[in-house]
Amino acid sequence: MRTFVIVTFALSVLLSNALWSRPANADDLRFFKIASGSLGGAYFPVASSLARVISNPPGSKSCEAGGNCGIPGLTATAQSSGGSVANVDSLLTKKFPSAIVPSDVTYWAYTGTGPFRTRKPNPNLCVITSLYPEEVHLVATKESKINSVTDLSNKRVAMGERNSGALLGAQLLVRAYGLQEGKNFTPSFVNFEGAQKAMKDGKIDAFITVSGHPNKSITNMISEVGAHLVPISGAGSKRLADSSPFYSVAKIPAGAYPNQPGDIPTVAVTALWIARNDLDQDFLYTLTKTFWSNKFARSILDSGHPAGKFITLKSSFDGVPIPLCAGTQRYYKEIGLLK
Repeated sequence: MRTFVIVTFALSVLLSNALWSRPANADDLRFFKIASGSLGGAYFPVASSLARVISNPPGSKSCEAGGNCGIPGLTATAQSSGGSVANVDSLLTKKFPSAIVPSDVTYWAYTGTGPFRTRKPNPNLCVITSLYPEEVHLVATKESKINSVTDLSNKRVAMGERNSGALLGAQLLVRAYGLQEGKNFTPSFVNFEGAQKAMKDGKIDAFITVSGHPNKSITNMISEVGAHLVPISGAGSKRLADSSPFYSVAKIPAGAYPNQPGDIPTVAVTALWIARNDLDQDFLYTLTKTFWSNKFARSILDSGHPAGKFITLKSSFDGVPIPLCAGTQRYYKEIGLLK
């Protein structure tokens, strides 16, 4: 038994040394950070679950000794951030080695379009895995009597901050229904937190945001302010899904939020776990392999945010609009999931 423990420890040290051998100016992957989002959304708790799956910090029990089955010597943590565009910027400036970013913002950053249209394309971005669908939530006050997207006419609507991915997504949505901010309704350019405050203060009638369900802050808005979810359906939603490579027709299932007896039709993008191709690809191979083969992964993901239940190997390519990371591709090919 003692010989087994010594051999296991030696192998762990060798693996750790192999993983951490890299130039001094590169990302320090021993402390692997995952940029996520605000504490009230889905990204932060999901990123925390991802970090738990791949972590096995120095001094922790090995998998064989009953500890977590993460990468030996790795300390992974979720980092709160300013949102999706900020997450991409943090990757490109090498502040973080990985991030959770929706498929639309990922596509725009990779191609140099949308909110990134004044920049060059970023082909160095790559995907580790698809995570879960993120539904567009159109939230309105009871007094506004907004029951469809077209009812936004002559209303006050929070669209997202200027030059943000949230704003561009909201613009794509309303324009698919023949509406335009400033012409058909009064827009407000604030972030998600600002939209909630504005609704509580009676300054807006509705806001548009994208999130996995259930979103705790939206739950609070429904319970405290009497807000409700507005269906996104009909020809407009189909037009949006058909015209964009990152949107799909979706639904928010019954019971996801208070006072919601039935499914709410909507459209969705996909939350992606992304990184860069200039990272150590042997490390990304090991990370991907560890993430999907960790025997505790399922229980960790299922016990975290409800969106974690949608993270499966079978759906690892869903909604992926840019190439997978080279090391990640190697693992998926190894298990026969990718040809």
